[in-house]
Amino acid sequence: MSRQLFAICLLAVACASGVYGSCKATVSAFSTQDATILTQLAHVGEFTLQCSGAAPASLFAEFPCGKVVPVAKVGDNKYQVSWVEDIKQGSSGNVQVRLFDEDGYANVRKAQRDGDKVSSVKSLLDIAVPTKSAYKGPWVKAELLAAFLVGGVAYFAFNTKGKVQA
Repeated sequence: MSRQLFAICLLAVACASGVYGSCKATVSAFSTQDATILTQLAHVGEFTLQCSGAAPASLFAEFPCGKVVPVAKVGDNKYQVSWVEDIKQGSSGNVQVRLFDEDGYANVRKAQRDGDKVSSVKSLLDIAVPTKSAYKGPWVKAELLAAFLVGGVAYFAFNTKGKVQA
């Protein structure tokens, strides 16, 4: 009797731990660096996923805004996720991205349909993608600086002309 109970408890623990076991990710990121003529900033996060069990067949990512998108597989255990945001909303720092496998994505969709909070769904792994703010141009436009320079030279020229003629 105790052996059967032990086997059932062992089976329950194995099922609760998940098919993939514990996963760890190594993240690298790229962000748009120059936004002087752009309206949106692009961010790309590339990560290598190392799971103690089998790697998931497909992944889905949820961003802090609540949008859920598929993750692109770019190599063996290498994945990539990307998004864009308006320049005015863009900032530097870490963006928390929640990763889901197919079962987790199904639970996310179910929570969305039922009107529940998506944050209550357990994710496979949470990663922090570092982002950088982009260069938005100089504080003073070159045209304005040139206009002030021309005005200063004209003032100096007329002032000197007046002193010479006097």
